Amino acid sequence: MKKIAMMNCLKANDVCPGASCLRAFYARKAGFARYEGEELQLTAFLRCSHCGKTPEEDKEMVMKLDRLVQEGTEAVHIGVCAQMNHTKCETMEANAKWLEDHGIEVIWQTH
Repeated sequence: MKKIAMMNCLKANDVCPGASCLRAFYARKAGFARYEGEELQLTAFLRCSHCGKTPEEDKEMVMKLDRLVQEGTEAVHIGVCAQMNHTKCETMEANAKWLEDHGIEVIWQTH
């Protein structure tokens, strides 16, 4: 069973309940189509902590990312909210690099 997590933009929290990401996850659509027929465990659904801070500058975010490692998370899907106008959020890119440096695959797509 593959362990995955979803990470979304903190700013999206104002308007996003995560329903579209979860619907795509359970239906194995969009970014989750790669897992069709595969059993998955959702280890976390988290938001970034702050705009403009790298993990090295944000100890709380590192605590969240490290928890993903502790949970055995193998892949993290980053929500479309972190890619406005086809441009990836720099903060989320830094978080993605931290994850990749710790052996976790990063997929820039949820729904």
